[in-house]
Amino acid sequence: MKKIVLFLCISFISITLQSQQSAVYQDTIPFRNDLGLIIVPITFNGVEKEFAFDTGAQSTVGFSWVADDLKRTSKSVNVKSSNASSTKMHYYKSGIIQLGSREIKKHRTLNAGDSEIFTCYNVDGILGVDITQHFNWTIDFDKKILIMSPPDFYPDEVKEMHALDFDFTNNRPAVFMEMNGKKIKFLLDTGARDSDINKKAYNLTSIDSYPKATFYSGFYDVNGTLTKTYNTTVQLPELQSENVTLSPAVDYGNQSTKIGNNLWNDKRLFMSLSHDQLYVSDATIKSDLQNYDCSAVVKNGNVVVLHIKEGSEAWNLGIRQGDEVISLNGSTFTDFCTFNKYQRQLSKEGKSFEFVFKDGKRITVEKKQMFMTP
Repeated sequence: MKKIVLFLCISFISITLQSQQSAVYQDTIPFRNDLGLIIVPITFNGVEKEFAFDTGAQSTVGFSWVADDLKRTSKSVNVKSSNASSTKMHYYKSGIIQLGSREIKKHRTLNAGDSEIFTCYNVDGILGVDITQHFNWTIDFDKKILIMSPPDFYPDEVKEMHALDFDFTNNRPAVFMEMNGKKIKFLLDTGARDSDINKKAYNLTSIDSYPKATFYSGFYDVNGTLTKTYNTTVQLPELQSENVTLSPAVDYGNQSTKIGNNLWNDKRLFMSLSHDQLYVSDATIKSDLQNYDCSAVVKNGNVVVLHIKEGSEAWNLGIRQGDEVISLNGSTFTDFCTFNKYQRQLSKEGKSFEFVFKDGKRITVEKKQMFMTP
């Protein structure tokens, strides 16, 4: 699957941090990134949960367990997801939240229904900026750790890091990059794996001069809804963001303009939302994307093509999005989670996919570099 995007347009919720906030603490929190996300432990009323650390979410959201374990309030809100759909969600009293050494009270959590993709990977919810803006964060994508510190504390390593043009306004963290004399505003979205530029907001008139490939693909939103997409993936030229030069690979289509985790591969970020500051460990950053020209998903008990590159060998054989797959590497599947984990493990190991289709077509797909470095 091309991407997982967690994106909420909702109002700010106040919280109380029960601790001596003047004390200097540095909590090291390990994370896993099964879905290309930052998934961290967080405790609600003594029960540990696994939440996606999502700077693209304005409020914290929990899945079906919230309705069973927390007390519902009279307040609700219509949440707009990244596929432009709107869902009414209710607020629940969070009780006592434990995040690292910090105890958080007087907080409200939104309730969303379960979805196959998050249930499969044991993700219980989304940690939004309503909570994370009250701390400073070091995100080490290489060591897979978060370091949480007070909002006015800066570790010594920040002196050796490089500042980006960054702003946190209306609970939305934004990175600005200059391209051809014009600034592009990217949402800093740790709830997304990939990066995007919305073609309605930014007309890349020189797109034909960049390395590019066109994909039929799809993504899951916070409600677990699968939305099909049609994007041109583009390797952008060098862009400047204050003291950092970046060459991101982006999907140029109808999704919101954002920077996902792939851009920071093996890098370290330091983020202070309360002080509008973002630093990165390297002064020069370029996307290094590897991908398959074709991949699939289980839908209604059948394996079907979800992701396919226009002009690829599979495409030229007449294979299209939605075509039914009989087997992958000789195995058959009917369960979403089993198939998803199997396919992701093959991708992690860089192994090939051998697809056999219902109409008798057969093809082997290799993982390869999307754009070759000059």
